[in-house]
Amino acid sequence: MGSQVLLAQESKTKDAIYFDKGMKYYDAGNYKLAIVYFDSSIVINTENTEAYAFRGLAKFDLKQYNEAIEDFDLALILAPGYAEVYYYRALAKLEIGATDKACEDLYASYNYGFKKAMKIIENVCKEEEKK
Repeated sequence: MGSQVLLAQESKTKDAIYFDKGMKYYDAGNYKLAIVYFDSSIVINTENTEAYAFRGLAKFDLKQYNEAIEDFDLALILAPGYAEVYYYRALAKLEIGATDKACEDLYASYNYGFKKAMKIIENVCKEEEKK
């Protein structure tokens, strides 16, 4: 059994191994250590969209909103239609008071298929439009 695990890991790229470790720490709520592994994944593969996205989520969870937005920006450069990233970037923008920009992201998220965005659009953006 142990050799099968080793073979499976060998077939993965190094950036994927670091990413997977980052995800384990992220899921466990250890966001700082998750960021370290996401960083390592990105150093090896600068086009790892998921690593940027989840590093952004980890920074968001640490209330590092501006840094999270930067990572979400990078993820969206690599994958312009990534609906969930628009959604989480919008949440970070709401946290820093950039409501207009957040609403743009929420609409993009919704239009790319992330229907969960509509609840915030209705609660935040529709109220903002009334002003």
